[in-house]
Amino acid sequence: MDKKETEKNSAMPVLVDLVAMYLITGLLLVVLAALLGRVEMSDAAVSIGIIATYIISCFAGGFLIGKKKKKKKYLWGICVGAFYFLVLFLGNLAVNRGLDGQLVHMLTTAVLCVLSGMAGGMLS
Repeated sequence: MDKKETEKNSAMPVLVDLVAMYLITGLLLVVLAALLGRVEMSDAAVSIGIIATYIISCFAGGFLIGKKKKKKKYLWGICVGAFYFLVLFLGNLAVNRGLDGQLVHMLTTAVLCVLSGMAGGMLS
């Protein structure tokens, strides 16, 4: 196996994309917080902003991994979207020490993350 094939088959591109996705998430949440500080926003508007952040981050991650992998891009997009959600889910479990009746919200978030990652991979 040459170096190029090893890079394509390793987990490193996925990890790099996950870091990029969380950097995008952090940046978008800072923008949302700045807007919240300047403009009085309703709870619904904040929720929409957070959902949009998930969608944009997962789409970007799917797009980036699709550009790197070249084959089965939609599957790689699904993978990074699922890994992104998994980290969110585990973080939520650690902070809240349980689901606290948020199962429907978590399932919706999982679907949004996976589908956004897939769309990004498909369009790459």
